[in-house]
Amino acid sequence: MISVVGIGPGNIFYTTVIAIKIISEADIIIGGKRNIDAVNEILAQGEIDSKEVFILGSNFGDMKSYILENIDKKICVIASGDPNLYGIANFIERNFEGLTEVEVHSGISSVQYLFSRIKINMNDLYITSCHGRLPNFDSIFRHEKVAILTDAEIGPKEIANEVIKRGFDYLFYVGENLSYDDECIYSGMPDDILKKDEYGLSVVVLIKRDV
Repeated sequence: MISVVGIGPGNIFYTTVIAIKIISEADIIIGGKRNIDAVNEILAQGEIDSKEVFILGSNFGDMKSYILENIDKKICVIASGDPNLYGIANFIERNFEGLTEVEVHSGISSVQYLFSRIKINMNDLYITSCHGRLPNFDSIFRHEKVAILTDAEIGPKEIANEVIKRGFDYLFYVGENLSYDDECIYSGMPDDILKKDEYGLSVVVLIKRDV
């Protein structure tokens, strides 16, 4: 069995009880180093040493081979946030459905977390991602309320420039390091967003203003 488990936006206190149970019962844990380190904090001291661990980076082909070699074991693939939201769940389901049972357990996503912090409801929200893709900004900006998962190529400043180019009136919220001690949430108009020298990987929320 493969369980794809979201462990929340970052801080281990946002990991769900069911996620902890599944991780604890797994024979194999697969995930990025930062997530593996988080799991090591969640589990009882030394518990992770009793499990096989596969560190996931860009080595998806190696991961696929490794899972196939261990298909009869209890495998837990951990992911930040919600693995169904532009996450690894789709890859696992596409490659292993029919070979073994696949379950997906959602965690609290960075988008959900940011909306709770800025105290705005998520009703009628349009969610998209810049990860490895060029967004269709003309389509995105048709929406009143937008959440965008950014990457190193297209971040808050690039999005702000696209808004300015088209003359739209959006209020920005930018969340960095969400749920961690060094969390930063910025708000302002596109010109304000451009004043900051640089941003890390962020979640950007756009709220179209009534004018």
